[in-house]
Amino acid sequence: MNNDLITDLSLFLAHSLELEQESAERLREFADTMRHHRQQALAALFDELATYSDLHAQEVAAICASQDLPRLKPWEFAWPDEEPPETGAYADLRYEMQPETALGLMIRQETAAADFYADVAARSTDPEIVKYAAEFAAEEREHASLLQARLATLQRENSAAPPAPDIDPPHQPD
Repeated sequence: MNNDLITDLSLFLAHSLELEQESAERLREFADTMRHHRQQALAALFDELATYSDLHAQEVAAICASQDLPRLKPWEFAWPDEEPPETGAYADLRYEMQPETALGLMIRQETAAADFYADVAARSTDPEIVKYAAEFAAEEREHASLLQARLATLQRENSAAPPAPDIDPPHQPD
């Protein structure tokens, strides 16, 4: 992680805002993909989760309102991986995925975001960065817990349901 991220409040907040905005954008892309594949329930789930990311982005934006945030190019962000931690990988998206799989994916993303913020809070000596990073980590952990509870409820409800058929199986030569 870039040391400036844990010492420069405006840089940390720019990362936080980007993290939430990218999450919402990717979730909407996932929703559009699910609509394209006629998976309306999953599209609705991803849209709902994008709305929550929008709300968190608005909270972060309100904090940033008094800051002069740097305008960073995509490659200038210092993420633990290639993309922001709350952004789902395109490779994880499957048109035949079930809501349980989607919720599991979202739990991993929320946990990754919480871990990112917790790491910043643990490494920073700036009291404001520590305060915001710890708050954001706690909020992301709360989101993960809520999604975990929703997943557990869904699993109980669907424990006897057979898996969905593959509506486009690979061609098997004769």
